[in-house]
Amino acid sequence: MSLLVLLGLLMFTSCINDDELEGQFESSATISGFDMTLCACCGGWIIDIDGQEPDKRFSELPENSNIDLQNSTFPLSVKLNWSESNEYCNNGITIESIELVN
Repeated sequence: MSLLVLLGLLMFTSCINDDELEGQFESSATISGFDMTLCACCGGWIIDIDGQEPDKRFSELPENSNIDLQNSTFPLSVKLNWSESNEYCNNGITIESIELVN
């Protein structure tokens, strides 16, 4: 009997469903590339977060990110946690965590 309880607990704790993984990130986004426009509020990487207008900009990824923006093919679908930044005329963000969506 205790073996059945132990096996049940083991199976219950080892299951991870997609809803739990999605809960780790607050937003979905698409990185479309680098903004090469020359203006005071331009530059940075262009990111469309949850379809919001206008697109946001960011300058760097977190250190633990495995995304290589220099050698990627765009657009990139990602999940991320982020906060507002005053960069790019208050249209910037700081990315706290990010993960590619396959």
